[in-house]
Amino acid sequence: MKFLLSTIACAMLFAFSNVAHAQTNPLKDKSGIGPKIGYYKAPDADDGTMFVGFQSRSRGDVFGFEFAAEYRGEQSYTVSGSEVTTRQIPITASLLMFVPVAPNFQPYGLAGLGAYYTFYDYEGGLNNGDDADFNIGYHLGFGADLPLSNSAALNVDYRYLFLDGPDDSLGDKEFSGNVISAGLTFYF
Repeated sequence: MKFLLSTIACAMLFAFSNVAHAQTNPLKDKSGIGPKIGYYKAPDADDGTMFVGFQSRSRGDVFGFEFAAEYRGEQSYTVSGSEVTTRQIPITASLLMFVPVAPNFQPYGLAGLGAYYTFYDYEGGLNNGDDADFNIGYHLGFGADLPLSNSAALNVDYRYLFLDGPDDSLGDKEFSGNVISAGLTFYF
């Protein structure tokens, strides 16, 4: 009985994989640009923040590449009774690996690196004033492309950002966190 169930399961997987590869990908071998919006929340922050940005994507049948620049609004951190507000400008590059499920639904996994320029506004007893810092971080995640036509697609993804905070007055506060974003890419 186990042999019969295993054979049926293997046959179904084989049939599904052939169907998935036989479908056409309207975005294959194209590049595009477009806007991006999202939400970012670090676990140590008092609240999350919205962000806006710009993305450029290139993709083949299975692999793709994304380059993005964003502006992330204010997040507040409480340190020793004082408040520190941060804003970030990340510039990221990501490798995308697509699973060709259907022409109108293309999930992907992603991994990438980013350069994060962070602005600090100190209030209270820490250090009244402003400061800036540059850090390198990496991210892992998943998402899906939803082609709207042969030249446009909506993409939605989740990333977990691995990014350490500065080693100065913020103590052990981390900027790692959850990033949820949506973008509209116009391919040419």
